[in-house]
Amino acid sequence: MESNSSKQRGGLWKWLAILTVVTALIVFLLISADHLLFYQTRSAADSQRSRVEVPVLSYHSVNSKATNKYVVTPEQFREQMSALHDMGYKSINLRQFDALMKGKIKNTGKFILITFDDGYADNYKQAFPIMKKYGFTATMFAITNWMGSGSYATWNDLGELQKNGWDIMPHTRSHPDLPLLSSEEQTDEVAGSKQAIENHLHRKVNAMAYPYGLRSEETVKIVEKCGYDYAFTFEDGWTTSEQNPLLLKRLIVFGTDDLSTFRMKLQNRS
Repeated sequence: MESNSSKQRGGLWKWLAILTVVTALIVFLLISADHLLFYQTRSAADSQRSRVEVPVLSYHSVNSKATNKYVVTPEQFREQMSALHDMGYKSINLRQFDALMKGKIKNTGKFILITFDDGYADNYKQAFPIMKKYGFTATMFAITNWMGSGSYATWNDLGELQKNGWDIMPHTRSHPDLPLLSSEEQTDEVAGSKQAIENHLHRKVNAMAYPYGLRSEETVKIVEKCGYDYAFTFEDGWTTSEQNPLLLKRLIVFGTDDLSTFRMKLQNRS
């Protein structure tokens, strides 16, 4: 007959075995949780590092006669460029923008892409000298059929800008509401303006801006088919690497913006 002491020893070994299993399970869970937290933290950090944000300013005319809300006076523009300079911003061209979006160069947080839509002569006569003073360059999206007429820059003007580090890209041939056109007409506007700039300025074209920011799914497909890497809309906000490269946002600058409003655009990342 088994003694009481033997039973007690058996019970003790049983509880020790259970305690060992429970302890091992707790240690396993703690290690697993620690590893999970580590990978989640690293994943979040990697995601943060891979996301690129850059302000892309959208201007139109720089003129002392404010005919619409998109016209910025030379005085306003000078103040804004001075502010960018004082804030430590460095303008980039489209080649640098491409490298930045692809993570090929480190984002310092002080890169800025400055763009002008339409191709007004005052971009050359007014904006260019002011920007040159601060070491800034820009990208002009030109309406190619309108160059040299009325208030628009000449091809010689565009050539001078290009020699001084500006990128000249298309804003279509005649600035239509693209989604209202047939597929053939849209292709003519998108491809024709690309060819015009390549013929006149002898450089590769890989970016454009949609007239009025308007486009349809078909428009975007046509833009891609015509060989564009980037296309800019008229949607207000910071440009990020997570956006469709053919549907990039910009920060719209209005003639009604005072300097504090302008600075705020560069601080509110949305």
